[in-house]
Amino acid sequence: MQKQQLIIIKMRNKYVLNIPIVVVGFNRPDSLRRILGSIANGIYRQKVSLIISLDKSDNNEVKSVAEEFDWNHGEKKVICYPKHLGLRKHILACGNIALDYDGVILLEDDLFVSTYFYEYVIKAVNFYKDENSVCGISLYNHQLYETAYLPFDPIDDGFDNYFLQIPSSWGQCWTRDQWIHFRKWYDTNSKGYKPPKNWLIPKDIYNWPESSWKKYFFFYMIDTNNYFTYPRISLSSNFSDPGTHIVSKKQAFQVPLLYHEKKWRFSKLNEAYSIYDSFCELERDKLLQLIPEGLINDNFEVDLYGTKPLEKVKAEFLLSTKICKNPLMTFGREMRPAETNVIAQIPGDVISFGKRESFNNKKNRSYTRIRGKAFKPKQL
Repeated sequence: MQKQQLIIIKMRNKYVLNIPIVVVGFNRPDSLRRILGSIANGIYRQKVSLIISLDKSDNNEVKSVAEEFDWNHGEKKVICYPKHLGLRKHILACGNIALDYDGVILLEDDLFVSTYFYEYVIKAVNFYKDENSVCGISLYNHQLYETAYLPFDPIDDGFDNYFLQIPSSWGQCWTRDQWIHFRKWYDTNSKGYKPPKNWLIPKDIYNWPESSWKKYFFFYMIDTNNYFTYPRISLSSNFSDPGTHIVSKKQAFQVPLLYHEKKWRFSKLNEAYSIYDSFCELERDKLLQLIPEGLINDNFEVDLYGTKPLEKVKAEFLLSTKICKNPLMTFGREMRPAETNVIAQIPGDVISFGKRESFNNKKNRSYTRIRGKAFKPKQL
């Protein structure tokens, strides 16, 4: 058989992932119109189903926008719930759509996507389908650490992605298996769930409203020690239109989008340096691999944003921007990301390394001066 014929047969037998796009809407017709317009401009090399899921509202225009939208790339379906679900139940219902396909791409109506978002998802799903510690694929690239309202700059380890123990809610994909694992945990733990008091997670997560599905997915990730994979260049951006969890329109979560076809170079967890915890802090074991051996005692907690509550830190030592009365070593904080100041041993007195009991919860004054202004949403 000729080589060309073999290639044709291989292509014909290749399994094509069937992952629909699910757009979540409620009462924002202009937002829905905008996200659908950006999806229409996407590049699709296969038939793709579009499902527009609308929670019950008094705004009839939303339904009209959904029904009148022309989708030329596959089947279109509009779901209109007769009773109001609320955001958490609505997102969970949309996530369940993954059970009938190979996965689902979930886009809330105040988002905007890159032309190349679908190609990215297909490549990422194929790459991470056997990575058990990855529980979701983000389209969004975080540039802000929400708890501290400060810039987030993941260290560049040569790959086009990084890992973060925070769920993505501004454009995400779940494979069928990823969603099954979450739903199994959620169905067991959602009623009256209270995370263990000794968990080291941001305090503001506990105060997220019960309407937040993200709150439960966050707890699931910590409990199972899983991660989302995030792209370094975003495939979605967030307009933060006023809605259930946003009071007024802001631009704090707008990020640059990919505007050119890209050859993606993804990393597995075991080969990446850029792995961050729920405080957007580089994981200790990864930092130890990047700093000179023996520079600091390896029984320490990374707290370069200064947001980890001391009463929950179990490590003997702390590397932090909190005030330290007896530091064993100090570093500056001119370089970005913050951990590079430790890697490069930049002199200064903003970052301290010392015994945990030498610190208090007050941040270093030199650190607070560089915070600048950032948008603080009323609810997340």
